[in-house]
Amino acid sequence: MILNNALGKYVVMDGLRYLDADASQSNDHLNEILRTFNPSLFSEPITKIMCLDESLEHIPQSLPPLLDPETLVFIEPALLNCIEQVTPTSLDLDSRVISFIPLCKRIALQCHDTILTKSTKVDASLTPLTRSIWRSGELLQLLSKVGVERSLALITVISRLEWVISYLVDRRLYLKDNLLSNCVREILGPGLVLVLQCLFGCVKGFNLKNLTWHGFLSSSNVPKEICSLLYCTICSVNSRLTTKSFKKRPSSPILDIPNLTQCPDLSTRTCQTIIKNSSLIHPEQRALWLAFIELSTPLLLRSQTLDLSLNKKLSSLNLVLLQHCLRRLWVVTSGSDIGRCSAQNTEFYITLDEMFSPEIPLNVPRPGASYFSSVYTKSKSNEEENVLLASLGSGTFHALLDLLIHGEGLRMRDKLSHCECADVSTATSRHLLYLSLAILARFCDDDVKSMNIEVISHFDLYRHRFHPLNLILDSLSSIDRSVGKLSGLVKEMENLDLEPKKLDFVEELESLLINTSVISEPSMKLFIGQAKTKYYSLLLQILRNTNSYSTELVEVCQNKSELFRQRKLRSRQRQNFFNLLGSLPVFMRSLAASRVLIYHAVFHIESLESAEFEENKEFVKLLKSSLKCFENLVTYVGQCKWNEIGKFLIVHHKNWISAINSGLLLKE
Repeated sequence: MILNNALGKYVVMDGLRYLDADASQSNDHLNEILRTFNPSLFSEPITKIMCLDESLEHIPQSLPPLLDPETLVFIEPALLNCIEQVTPTSLDLDSRVISFIPLCKRIALQCHDTILTKSTKVDASLTPLTRSIWRSGELLQLLSKVGVERSLALITVISRLEWVISYLVDRRLYLKDNLLSNCVREILGPGLVLVLQCLFGCVKGFNLKNLTWHGFLSSSNVPKEICSLLYCTICSVNSRLTTKSFKKRPSSPILDIPNLTQCPDLSTRTCQTIIKNSSLIHPEQRALWLAFIELSTPLLLRSQTLDLSLNKKLSSLNLVLLQHCLRRLWVVTSGSDIGRCSAQNTEFYITLDEMFSPEIPLNVPRPGASYFSSVYTKSKSNEEENVLLASLGSGTFHALLDLLIHGEGLRMRDKLSHCECADVSTATSRHLLYLSLAILARFCDDDVKSMNIEVISHFDLYRHRFHPLNLILDSLSSIDRSVGKLSGLVKEMENLDLEPKKLDFVEELESLLINTSVISEPSMKLFIGQAKTKYYSLLLQILRNTNSYSTELVEVCQNKSELFRQRKLRSRQRQNFFNLLGSLPVFMRSLAASRVLIYHAVFHIESLESAEFEENKEFVKLLKSSLKCFENLVTYVGQCKWNEIGKFLIVHHKNWISAINSGLLLKE
């Protein structure tokens, strides 16, 4: 099916839209809009919050000393006494933060003045615990005069601070939620907690976590005094934790995509040309992009392998900058509120998951729609198609989904912003950098675009790796391989003069498999929405356990057959082996039938509307019972309990066939 809109033609196939042959010209129209679409990164309210020069008549110009000048740690009684004079405890959190902001600015100025008097001896204030949590030089970069270094420090230090606070409550919640915990309040003290809430825990405060990690970052929009306040706050947090013992958590994974194809090389000068020319970059962020490219020069050279911690920092800054570019594109292509491209302080920001959603609800207010009337068209349904894909191309869109969106993928932005990964591999960091440059190059003038057509084309050919359906197909292929190995083993054992015994369950299971085998494999759509994710997650867990069961079965069969040939099985072991051989054909058919049932479940999921998901409890119950079944099967294979395996398989197939016959699973 061919659709037309102001962005050009695109083709709808299998639930995904692919750019038509002449669709690349559509970005010329977008370029014209983007070059004139440059609302300030900071809206007026947030600019006022960040401004430290305003008249604060009700706040004393000089505050009593609130910092220990040697350790740069807040003196809690003095801090709390100062706060209580201007911020009544009876107010709700938002009101307390709003009334505390002027005082917090004065405290920030005091922190900055105190740090300046220490000159180069600031590093002496770092306690051993501080040094163990923050890597060398990370905190000191907050005080740097160089914009890109300060930006890098803000990004990495804030996420690591969230990680530290989460240890106090031993749970992984957002920083703003953990700051509401009584446990955190008792350990850190109410004065320090209010400073943290003003910095991070309220959208009406400085809101530094959201400003940085949602892409509203330039080389100069966070005053150095606020960075000094953050530095002293972190030193104070660590001083409260010197006697606190932490429960060790499992080590975080390294973010890596295996077997990536190499992208055509780009020189630093070419990258700079792309950045200077691309209309997708906000003018206030262009200098930061250029500084980022200078830091990323080793990534452009394949001969160099960077330190993993440096990869992590560069990837974090890359994601922050890229996110705002995608936000600008999303606002223009969806006709959303222009304010969503600036740092509002009255609401939380739209997320990447929402930007990449296949539909945009029409009940979302869009004051900017009239400004973008040339690209804003409503459909007849209650939702509007997200045309972000049409302007990026399907391959680039798939690459972004793998890095940022798919639950089984890297989820790089989430894991880096919440400090849930150890490091990032050089190959993945380089992949993200080249993907970003390919996206920016799409929105350059024709001459610059033509110079970089190889990089753009490289990502046009990308096909997703972490889409749930791809993972399901890979798992099903693995089951097929296991069935093939078992089939070969059975044929091999037929040459031996054996009389394998069929166990009691075989006949009953065979009769069930006759019914199961007539279920045809359904056609599947390629795109899934967020509402379907939990269903696919359950299916993938079932398949992983099924794979473990089939792999374990193959290993047991191979080991037992080898021992049998060497005449090393005792009498009871030989009888158990014969029982397995007699039951093996029906086990193999059961695996094949389970494969068809998974296809049937996928077809059922794709047939559900979003409104039906919450009401589909019986389907969830069916998936969970199957998950439990295959978890037990893995255990029983290791114990060679073939009768128990047969009984579980009978229950499993009965449940699925009953669901199909009752209409719970839709028939093709």
